[in-house]
Amino acid sequence: MQFPEVLKARVSTRDFTDRPVPAEAIGTITEAALYAPVGMHRYDTLHLSVITDRDVLERIRRCAAAAAGDEKADPLHGAPALIVVSSSQEGTIAGLYVSCLVENMLLAATDAGLANLYVRGAIDAAAKDAALVKTMKVPDGFTPVASVAIGYAASPEAPRETPKNNATKIDFVQ
Repeated sequence: MQFPEVLKARVSTRDFTDRPVPAEAIGTITEAALYAPVGMHRYDTLHLSVITDRDVLERIRRCAAAAAGDEKADPLHGAPALIVVSSSQEGTIAGLYVSCLVENMLLAATDAGLANLYVRGAIDAAAKDAALVKTMKVPDGFTPVASVAIGYAASPEAPRETPKNNATKIDFVQ
């Protein structure tokens, strides 16, 4: 796909099949994260955890469901793979850098023909469970911040003809 086509095709999927994501696709997606802009080249402040273990995904889901007060909630929407981005930094800067990696991965997943979803709240809940964080292979001193759920859409959507965002205004200062 050409870049404008990728932008139009990227949608948030909330109904994944259980079909596994090929390792090659995961490699392409995680490599895209490595090209994200990070201030002062602080790449050592970021870490990726690729999770395909169904039991670990279920533990993340349960943490999020408990935090939401709805035991049936599934913020991962059945995705068979989750790439968690952790940071050793705190505050706004951590979120900004993590978001850059996440956006690159969302676009790479779309380009690879995979459905995807930006997942933050579930990761925030999971980050409070120290044993789960250790199971996710998050290094000491790092905190899970956000993630990308990837897989195949149960009901694929057609690319958008117009942006979903019709509220953001654009002003030119010339």
